[in-house]
Amino acid sequence: MSKRSKHWLGGFAIFVALIAVGLYLFDWNMLRGPIARQVERSTGRTFAINGDLHVHLSLRPRVTADGVVLGNASWARDPNMAEIGRVDFTIDALPLLHGKTIFEQISLSDARISLEKTKDGTPNWQFNSNQKEPPVIHALSIDRGRIAYLDPTLKTDLTTDVATVPSDQPNAGMLKIGARGRVKGFSGTVDGFVGSVLALSAVDKPYPIKLRALVGNTKARADGTLLDPLNLKSEDLNFELEGSDLAQLYPIVGVPLPPTPAYKLTGHLNHTGGEWSFRKFAGRVGRSDLSGDFSVDVAQKPQYIKADLVSRNLDMNDLGGLIGGDRGETKSSPKPPPADRVLPQEPFSLEKLRVANADVKLRGENILTEKLPLEKLVATLKLRDGVLTLEPLNFAVAGGNVVSQILMDARQPVIKSKADIAVKQLHLEKLFPTFKLNKANAGVITGRAKLDMTGNSVAKMLGQADGETALLMDGGSVSELLVRLLNLDVANAIPVLLTGDRQLPVRCMVTHLKGEKGDFKVQTLILDTGKAVVTGTGSVNFAEEKVDLTLAAKSKTLSLAALRGPIHITGTFKNPKVAPDIPRALVRGAAAVGLGVVTGGLGALLPLIDLGGAKDTNCAALIEEVTSSPQLRMQSVKR
Repeated sequence: MSKRSKHWLGGFAIFVALIAVGLYLFDWNMLRGPIARQVERSTGRTFAINGDLHVHLSLRPRVTADGVVLGNASWARDPNMAEIGRVDFTIDALPLLHGKTIFEQISLSDARISLEKTKDGTPNWQFNSNQKEPPVIHALSIDRGRIAYLDPTLKTDLTTDVATVPSDQPNAGMLKIGARGRVKGFSGTVDGFVGSVLALSAVDKPYPIKLRALVGNTKARADGTLLDPLNLKSEDLNFELEGSDLAQLYPIVGVPLPPTPAYKLTGHLNHTGGEWSFRKFAGRVGRSDLSGDFSVDVAQKPQYIKADLVSRNLDMNDLGGLIGGDRGETKSSPKPPPADRVLPQEPFSLEKLRVANADVKLRGENILTEKLPLEKLVATLKLRDGVLTLEPLNFAVAGGNVVSQILMDARQPVIKSKADIAVKQLHLEKLFPTFKLNKANAGVITGRAKLDMTGNSVAKMLGQADGETALLMDGGSVSELLVRLLNLDVANAIPVLLTGDRQLPVRCMVTHLKGEKGDFKVQTLILDTGKAVVTGTGSVNFAEEKVDLTLAAKSKTLSLAALRGPIHITGTFKNPKVAPDIPRALVRGAAAVGLGVVTGGLGALLPLIDLGGAKDTNCAALIEEVTSSPQLRMQSVKR
């Protein structure tokens, strides 16, 4: 090497050494002003480094800055978007030459961050930046931080404290979080642990969470992992949900669930694409157990709900909320009907009927009810663009079935509904188990009702219903005492009372009503037994919830003392009254007394004597007339 070259290399080494010494001795705080001005030009926000600035040079320089303050958007609630005790970050230098900003890691200590949206959805983290591409952050950690989040559109205002769990404690390395505030307008809290913020961007590694939340009256627990949590790609969580009413989830998560009593459900929560699923869940709703699968696909417009539900022991009271009826003593229960009404008054939610499509199946393997002999339930619900169908809605009842097809069209302000209800082979001895009926001669009841209705509650629907309904029984038996008392047949009722009630064979029973605007008038009401023929007239008014029926019995046999009815059934659905026709009975009684006085007692029974002679009803013709009705189109009862 020449002497000249040696001098050149020596000079270059001295130059590099001087630069190194200069950089080492350089006061980086001198750059705080220029950096602040550059950030302000880039973001459109005020910026300041109020503490020390240090830079460790390399191809991936590490920068620490104390007392960093970033101003907020002019419309924001807080003057500063971020106030950070210390910022420690590593940046990739080479991409800066191409206009790209890549942070390898960012650590924030003693941070106060305010995130906020306007009513039109504009976030305060959207800057007035000329940079074509937003910065890339590979990892982010926050130690001793507080994050405030405000979204007026969602009625959400939360303040969350975060802190990294020390290495000598359980859940080491995870972030402990505690949030307080309002979520969707409800007071809410969230507590628990989530994975390190440094792991948020690891899209191929499960991100652990252990959280419990309370929003309004709804409690939730989640324990499991997320995949790509920043984008919510998928979840694998054990999930528990508890609350006073499933309908309260609608304003929180936007899923239109029916009103229910208190519930507690535990299952497996998954999320893939736009579909959220609650799989293999089990628990209780009211006094009923409930299990199955439930999913909602929010990517479809409208959202699509699918459910397959099973209850081993289903309490019918827990289904009251589906039709606007009582669903137990909860704060969210519907208001009870007026004092003199029994039909459900609470209107169906038009909004809920329109915001989703749905396919729901429900099986009740054993029905719990106080009065009705219901045995099983199979229901299939479909909801398409505001039109709901229940087909079938099948109850196993008294050895037979009540099969219904219900359609509710909620596309207009007032719901239009159709109901086709078929009663198939109900056994009388099971329908009235408290009556001592002989199974061998107890009758089988069939029937049908077809109704066209308008209204937004069950009470309004039935109060405006047009249609027909019929019930038929061919054969079987009925209480002799009941038949005698319908005719006020004292002479023949006394032996029955003394020797015990017996069952009279029934030749047929036919009830046929036609309704307009909720007022159903009796077209035919006949009960033909071996001893008497009972006929009925009157109406049942669903609009006023009143009944006005008259039952008259004509005996087929002789009676020496019969006041000969009739019997009136009047009053409201809630308080019906059954009473004999007192004036007619008094007239016959007075006549008997008068004749007794005139004849010395010999003629006292004459006004009370019922010679009988009622003719058998042509049951076959009567049944054929009803079953051939174009509206009902029932199958004839087999004789």
